[in-house]
Amino acid sequence: MSTEGSPGTPPLAAFEVTVAYRSTPVLSDVSFSTPPGTLTAVVGPNGAGKSTLIKTALGLIQPITGYFEFFGESFREVDGRVSYVPQRTSVDWDFPVTSLDVVCMGLYRKIGWFRPVRSRHREMAMAALTEVGMQDYAKRQIRQLSGGQQQRIFLARSLVQGAELFLMDEPLAGVDAATEKTIIDKLHQLRDQGRTAMVVHHDLETVSDYFDRVLLLNCQVIAEGPAADVMTPERLKQAYGGKLLIFD
Repeated sequence: MSTEGSPGTPPLAAFEVTVAYRSTPVLSDVSFSTPPGTLTAVVGPNGAGKSTLIKTALGLIQPITGYFEFFGESFREVDGRVSYVPQRTSVDWDFPVTSLDVVCMGLYRKIGWFRPVRSRHREMAMAALTEVGMQDYAKRQIRQLSGGQQQRIFLARSLVQGAELFLMDEPLAGVDAATEKTIIDKLHQLRDQGRTAMVVHHDLETVSDYFDRVLLLNCQVIAEGPAADVMTPERLKQAYGGKLLIFD
């Protein structure tokens, strides 16, 4: 099913998804639906299955049961409309490419594999770099950038794709305050344009300020909905147990 004529179709929905590593359950019977034009934080303790959820949705991990839909279809049918920003620690930053090269990779679907990157593609990539304040680093080797700068480059790569759904795995982890503001401001702009993001996030104190909705996870869905409804002491205690010290 296409989103044409169906503006309310969820950009991402999970249906009874269960994942296990070597018979150890990581996600159990997870179901949710993400409304279009919203920012959702995926929140939960370490080992709750947050990154596994994103990777399973993208087909990088196979579930035991259940499935995901993107805009009412399988990922294979809509992957050009979905952008993924992995954890920075999972990337090989020693690969010899410039910032501009990395952003141009977001255009490969439009350019065609093994076809040359032309001037108009570089112009598009430069525009995306400018959006995240990294235009002066276009020719810098990616390994020479700080963690926050590297994360901005990955955001620019997502922007140049023209995606409608952004899946981001801890994009704010270990970044400087300026980069955090840049990423959140850009996510708010994308939301205002009707686009959608699901972001694995670890800072409970900023969730309600940054995000519209929360998926509270600890191997199973503890709660899902507007941030004000989910981020309550009772539900957080249910998710984190005695490890939660921030809230009364």
